[in-house]
Amino acid sequence: MKKVTIKIVLFSAAFSSPVMAAEEIASKYPEDAGIEKDKAVIFADGFESGDFKKWGEDQSRGDKSRVVVDSKEAFSGKKSCRITATRGKNNGGGLIKWFDRGYDEIYARFYVKFAPDAGYAHHFVHINGSPKRWGSFGKAGLRPKGDDFFTTGIEPWFDWGKNAPPGKWMFYSYWHQMKKSRDGKYWGNGFHPKAGVIQRGKWICMEVRVKLNTPNKPDGEQSVWQDGKLIGEFKGINWRTSGKLKANIFWLMSYVTEKAFKHTDQHAAKHGLKANNKTHTVWFDQVVVATKYIGPLRLKGR
Repeated sequence: MKKVTIKIVLFSAAFSSPVMAAEEIASKYPEDAGIEKDKAVIFADGFESGDFKKWGEDQSRGDKSRVVVDSKEAFSGKKSCRITATRGKNNGGGLIKWFDRGYDEIYARFYVKFAPDAGYAHHFVHINGSPKRWGSFGKAGLRPKGDDFFTTGIEPWFDWGKNAPPGKWMFYSYWHQMKKSRDGKYWGNGFHPKAGVIQRGKWICMEVRVKLNTPNKPDGEQSVWQDGKLIGEFKGINWRTSGKLKANIFWLMSYVTEKAFKHTDQHAAKHGLKANNKTHTVWFDQVVVATKYIGPLRLKGR
């Protein structure tokens, strides 16, 4: 789990949102009812259909213990998506949604709940871009050329055991000006908000934004909100060299490797705790992807 922190970006310490509450898409659709019809919404799924037909790829590989619709747990409605990694058996999985057209600015909001005994994860929810369908996958350790792909994921960062499981939020990003790691390869560079502790056993509203740059100019950005509060805003990113490279992939993922399980074991041993070293479970609900800020789900009558 190699990560490099890059320091050419800026953090908005004032936690001021670049959008006003009145502009939140969710404020117009209590319980997200009908939100998929909003002209700014690209995709929405609350999993009430009981299947994953809206998605382009179900990574359960036929193993319903990995990725499944859960009828016993939900933030809103009656169902959610549950992803479980089972040590020695699988690494979890995810759902991938490709968009027919790409976007220069994209927002993705999702609710997530980590099991009370969830440990560290290896990778989490990503926004990718590539002219080729699978062009942004399987690129670990490689630097993009500027016109072929970029990826950025909002992930729980364990900071080598300094953060209690499941960690603190961070962006894990690949782009053509990323920094090289000590081993000579290009592992994702880290963008670290000053806030973002993850509490297990409760639903959390997360929203991420990626604004691609004018080709070859460092005016790209990425931002993250937790429960409607801006916790990180990073500017000055030269994501691409070509305007043909756009954000066109949303990957809802919980990927947990043997290394992640071992790091969880090590943290527990160091602090005299008992760790769940067999499974890692998270739930997702109320996924919305749009071209404008979405905001937290609004309860009816409020």
